[in-house]
Amino acid sequence: MMSAMTNSPRSQMNYRPRIGQAAADGLLIVCKCYVCRRSRAYLATDLVQAYHPEIFIDDLFGGNCPRCGSSHNWRVKQRFPSNADVGMLTVRRLTGIRQTPLWRDELYSAPEKAKNG
Repeated sequence: MMSAMTNSPRSQMNYRPRIGQAAADGLLIVCKCYVCRRSRAYLATDLVQAYHPEIFIDDLFGGNCPRCGSSHNWRVKQRFPSNADVGMLTVRRLTGIRQTPLWRDELYSAPEKAKNG
């Protein structure tokens, strides 16, 4: 017997959704900060390209608001897109991933001399 498919994601208390599963289900990830009043919606399929699929959705952006750094009033939820979203909801899309060089400061040390055979 097949169970009926609901139109909402799982909501058990101990369930922590992962980005990969949200992408497989075609969900939207909605992030809200109640300190700086920022709200963004992302396609889970875009996020899975930038993050590992096994990351929990509430650990996105380090669990903090990217703008103000608040973690206490930062909420991340998943939801199915609805017909009302079409043409009305602004979704932040991934346009590319840039790799930048990482630098660190350290004290100068003289280069080692090459050893002759």
